[in-house]
Amino acid sequence: MHHFMRTACVFSILAWSISGGWAFSFPQPAVAEQHHWQKQSVTFLGTTFDPNSEPIGIVTELDISFRKQEGQEALNVTFSSGPGKFSPFTQVAIQSGIVSAARMAGLDPKTWNVFLTFPSPGVTIYGDSLTAMVSVVTLAMANDNPILLNRVMTGKVTPDGHIGAVGGIPLKIQAAYAEHISRVIIPDDRLPEDNEWQTPFLMQISPVNTVLQAYQMLTGTTLSSAKNATGLMVQNFNERQGRN
Repeated sequence: MHHFMRTACVFSILAWSISGGWAFSFPQPAVAEQHHWQKQSVTFLGTTFDPNSEPIGIVTELDISFRKQEGQEALNVTFSSGPGKFSPFTQVAIQSGIVSAARMAGLDPKTWNVFLTFPSPGVTIYGDSLTAMVSVVTLAMANDNPILLNRVMTGKVTPDGHIGAVGGIPLKIQAAYAEHISRVIIPDDRLPEDNEWQTPFLMQISPVNTVLQAYQMLTGTTLSSAKNATGLMVQNFNERQGRN
């Protein structure tokens, strides 16, 4: 049970809220130059606990607003303080994931403004297993590419642009199947306890290794900078091998 608290995108069914910092104030996109913002509701997978304290998968949504602002010198990621909340760890993971994903895609995110809202009152998101989905959707919004329908992803983004392992994969697949989601994209690298499951009937499970692969799977589009980014990925791999 403790494994899911550490590694999965865990929701507090007791509706505990975060106190103190990390709840940034930010003008809602509807107020601040609405016509410059893109907005998208993003489905993602997590785990929580049932009334018997048993871990179960869950499918839920968050809202991402995006715009570019020329003259800005750094990526600005802001998290709504309600209705639901993002834990400090999740906030850091999301921002780091977007930066790493942009780097792997050969893009400079310094002009990007990203505003995230979790519309579930009194619930807090923990963990980093939604960061790959959020990061790739942000890339798609920056490139004006829509996300294909009925696809969802779980995983984290590593500093070198890979899709890292997260926990609770079998539970998330079952939850996605119950919601009639036809394709689930998962990390190719998995935790030992999550290596075996049965693929539900008529569902596609698509393992990916990099942000570029995840982007193509979610959008059906290859980033124009994929060649350069792939070269960077090979360079990073060779550097790691040289240090071992």
